Amino acid sequence: LFSQEKLTLKHYENLPSVLAPGEMALIRRETNKKTRHLPLRQLLDKAGNAIQQIKPVFMMSPMSVATFLKQGKLEFDLVIFDEASQVKVVDALIPILRGNQIVVVGDSKQMPPTNFFNKTFESDEDEDINVTGDIESILGMFLSNGARESMLKWHYRSKHDSLINVSNQEFYEGKLMIFPSSGANEHAKGLSFRHIKESIYERGGSRTNPIEAREVAKTVLKHASDFPNLTLGV
Repeated sequence: LFSQEKLTLKHYENLPSVLAPGEMALIRRETNKKTRHLPLRQLLDKAGNAIQQIKPVFMMSPMSVATFLKQGKLEFDLVIFDEASQVKVVDALIPILRGNQIVVVGDSKQMPPTNFFNKTFESDEDEDINVTGDIESILGMFLSNGARESMLKWHYRSKHDSLINVSNQEFYEGKLMIFPSSGANEHAKGLSFRHIKESIYERGGSRTNPIEAREVAKTVLKHASDFPNLTLGV
């Protein structure tokens, strides 16, 4: 709590004077306008330093950085990439150029960003040329360059421990610390597996699994009968 108060006080002491000329005069004019405001890119270009003093933390997508922040106009002490396994290397380079220090937060076990819409014809002659282009995400690039890693220990999202247990054992070597489920809700049983041995997926025919479908339908009807007040997603 003391650190929060100290940080708030420091930010307050660094605020520019409301009556200051230059960039603050431009901000005053814009805040008093009803219409015809400057586009955001122009405002950040002409009054970016004052805006950064007022609001030192920017939350933006990588493409928004490229759109609204001119190179060389604004710099940040720290740039943090969240969900870095979903950020392509080419998109991350522009925010990296705006920061003095980079922290990459992500999970290498998650699915990488898709390149489905970016596929182009590639000849065999270009295979050894583009090393960076072969890395799917900014997280992968940092890991491949030996950046220092620190793993989060606690998992707190799943309301029942069985929802994350399989992933914990199969992908995280059992290192995740999981909150035990409280059992407060008798219907919150987490993840359960029901094996129907006789069911077959008709791959070459209807491309369906009729036996399993019937079991699902029976389960839906039973749920509606037993728990009419609860919703169900299938």
